[in-house]
Amino acid sequence: MKALRLWSCLLLCVSYAAVVGCNQDRAALVTRIQITNCVANPDPATVHDMDSIVWVTDIDYLITFVPTSTPSGPAVPVPSNPFTVKPGTSASQVIHAPSNCSSAGCYYKYSLTRVKNGVPESMPCVDPGIRVVPRAVNAGN
Repeated sequence: MKALRLWSCLLLCVSYAAVVGCNQDRAALVTRIQITNCVANPDPATVHDMDSIVWVTDIDYLITFVPTSTPSGPAVPVPSNPFTVKPGTSASQVIHAPSNCSSAGCYYKYSLTRVKNGVPESMPCVDPGIRVVPRAVNAGN
């Protein structure tokens, strides 16, 4: 009788662990983009939808995403565009793409413009990008 009760409890615990383990979403990740001498690294950066990017810079930069024509999602993957990043700060932004991105992802170009004395230079220096790939839902199930 004790063995039956023990096996019943063990089976219940294993079933619960399997159900809870399979239904958890992947935790959001943080990707760091280092900008030095007007060059972004990595370029392009690949992130999953709803992950965060932390911008780390050597001087002040104005980052401007080029709007895209997406019928079912945001034209840019960040909530504020353009935005300024200062050295010594960790400017983190959640990246979001349209729900209809293919498994290859959606690509967003952005420009980096040096800012001196609070004034952006007249020309951006490079044109890197971010590829946003969809988050896998219950992969392997």
